[in-house]
Amino acid sequence: MHKSEARSFHEDFTVGKAFDKGLMGRLLRYALPHRKLVVLALLLLIFVTLGSLVGPFIIQRAIDGPLNTSVLGDSSGTEAAFREVLVLVSVFLGVSVLLLLLRFSQSLVMAHIGQRVVFELRQQLYDHLLHMPLGFYYRNPVGRLVTRITSDIEALNELFASGIVSFLADVLILTAITAALLWVNVTLALVTLSVLPLLILGTFVFRNRARKYYRQQRGHLSHLNAFTQEAIQGMEIVQAFNREDSLQDEHRGINGRYMEAFLRSVKAYAVFFPFIEIVSTVVLAVVIWRGGIQLTALEQTLTFGEFYLFWHFLGRFFQPIRDMADRYNILQSAMAAAERVFNVLDTPEALVDPDEPRPVEKFKGGIEFDRVSFAYKDEEYVLKDVSFSVKPGQTVAIVGATGAGKTTIVNLVSRFYDPQRGTILIDGVDVRKYRKRDLRARIGSVLQDVFLFSRSIRENLLLNSDDISEERLLDCARRANADGFVNDLPSAYDEVLGERGRTLSVGEKQLLVFARALVHDPDILILDEATAYIDSTTEALIQDAIGKLLEGRTSIVIAHRLSTIKKADKILVLHKGELREQGTHGELLSLKVIYHKLHQLQYLDTGTGPQSFD
Repeated sequence: MHKSEARSFHEDFTVGKAFDKGLMGRLLRYALPHRKLVVLALLLLIFVTLGSLVGPFIIQRAIDGPLNTSVLGDSSGTEAAFREVLVLVSVFLGVSVLLLLLRFSQSLVMAHIGQRVVFELRQQLYDHLLHMPLGFYYRNPVGRLVTRITSDIEALNELFASGIVSFLADVLILTAITAALLWVNVTLALVTLSVLPLLILGTFVFRNRARKYYRQQRGHLSHLNAFTQEAIQGMEIVQAFNREDSLQDEHRGINGRYMEAFLRSVKAYAVFFPFIEIVSTVVLAVVIWRGGIQLTALEQTLTFGEFYLFWHFLGRFFQPIRDMADRYNILQSAMAAAERVFNVLDTPEALVDPDEPRPVEKFKGGIEFDRVSFAYKDEEYVLKDVSFSVKPGQTVAIVGATGAGKTTIVNLVSRFYDPQRGTILIDGVDVRKYRKRDLRARIGSVLQDVFLFSRSIRENLLLNSDDISEERLLDCARRANADGFVNDLPSAYDEVLGERGRTLSVGEKQLLVFARALVHDPDILILDEATAYIDSTTEALIQDAIGKLLEGRTSIVIAHRLSTIKKADKILVLHKGELREQGTHGELLSLKVIYHKLHQLQYLDTGTGPQSFD
């Protein structure tokens, strides 16, 4: 398992506090802009709680009042009793309808609060990810980040939309019912409340076990998702090397561990809820026995209506306790999700824009590296004291063995990283004095790892830019020699591509990304192994486009094929992070050092004569 994946796996198995005051306070701050809705939701919650107590009191009044008179056969009061029953029924129906409207309004308001908070939090997280440096994405797997912005945010939505208000509702209902029980009959209420220590102990034991099983369940599910995603993405390799059976066995093991953890979690709930039922049944039995004594002629301290009222509230007394188990699960999930989301949000951007950025409309294209040293990790420098300059409009090629630092140089030009030592200048200005978006808007890149979105060809070329005309788009596609195959597609430029452009050949995808760079009219063009994986016919199309389109632009070209860079104005030869040689193709060959050896190796590999490079 890769180190970054191992950290992610460990993080998913780690559960913080079930309730973290700091995290909750930070989450609630997202609700502050909607404080009016929050106040309205709390008022609705109070009204709903109090209103739910009114109905049983109406029924109790009917039982002990007009219905009792009717049963006793008091004919003189029958008509008055009938009228009172009608009034009570009308009030009961009115209260029920009002409660229905209040609950509907409460659900609607809480949904609005939850969705608005989650919208803002998800947007903030996405915006933060857009501005994170490339190194952040090398350390964090894509699946992990997608989980943060989807599943973890959804867990917070559940907390705001139902968890918090439901927990408050349970507390209010439990408090109100306890008060009602004491008001109806103190003796029976004390019998009921006597089991609270037992319920608290049972809930505490359940909470600890549920927490443990929840941690295992979430960790195994995360592992299962990551394994499945990677296996599907690498299905071509799996089938090519006939590894279906071994991966199936590995998946079965991970899936089995998840199933066992899930069943243990279910078992904890299956024990806790019957425990509550047993305790409530015992209490009901004692209440029937003690209430029966108070109803009989032995004491006659309790009416039938009061006994109904107590019985009704007693039935509702245990429901909030059952519900709190689910609320605890929601709270625990939300706290874990909040911790993971805030860990991402608290990761600094590292590359910040200057307080007073230099304005950029168009670069002349002069580039200078002044004693630049750079390391991706600690003191492991991949560039060491590199200095060179590129004049506006020049084409500079960079060659060297794998790991020599070629791609690092172009990443530094676009300020995807900042060097630890030295300065990088464009038009005589340190790149750190430009805003990143202004800098990168004037630099076009055609990379070795071609990426196309699952959108139309037109959208892939424009990238949401609304200031590029149709004429320019078509012209750039034609000049990049991409229009030929595009026009042969059923929907031409409106053809929707498959994931990562899988419906196109490698050469067609590279022609498209070359056209994409040209559409945005960069002042500086970077070609990083742009012809690495294409056939000779497609390479000829690109070379034809390069020859016509690099005029007037500063260009940096990285290529293993020396034949593609022989006309460059300057060639930089990197070796183990150091700039060892620089000059034209002919000058470097005459030195008969590193570049000459690279040339000879390619000459021997291809079997072509050296005249093809002159």
